[in-house]
Amino acid sequence: MNFQKKLVGGIFAATMIATASIATAEITATNARVVLKAMQDFGLVATMEKDSQGDPKIASRVSDTKYSVYFYGCENNDNCSSILIKAGYDLTNGISASKVNEWNREKRFAKAYIDDDGDPFLELDVNLDFEGVGNKNFEDTLDWWRLSVEDFEEFIDW
Repeated sequence: MNFQKKLVGGIFAATMIATASIATAEITATNARVVLKAMQDFGLVATMEKDSQGDPKIASRVSDTKYSVYFYGCENNDNCSSILIKAGYDLTNGISASKVNEWNREKRFAKAYIDDDGDPFLELDVNLDFEGVGNKNFEDTLDWWRLSVEDFEEFIDW
């Protein structure tokens, strides 16, 4: 009898731990609408679109800067594993590779690159695979993105 109580108690505890883990991992890329809603709940204006491959894509903005959220690792345009947040800037005279390298050397989260026209882009990869991330972590990631955009725009004199 005592063994049964311990066994049932152990199963109950394991179930509660598993349920708690699932409850804290609220944001995954398996359902793009969940990401969209999380962005909207954070206060962002965001709309669902599709990219050229038919995968989900979210359009949003930070202040006056438009950016896109691309979904990667998708199966049949659904059930994705990660996202990439990306903004591009059309500069009159472009930007030098050394300037972009300076950004990438000094900044930790968002990386920059130059397109064929010499215009800079800023990107932030977010892994949402497996159990995903909690809502607070995702909100913090969105805030890191906002700060990165603001810093980058100052850096490139936008």
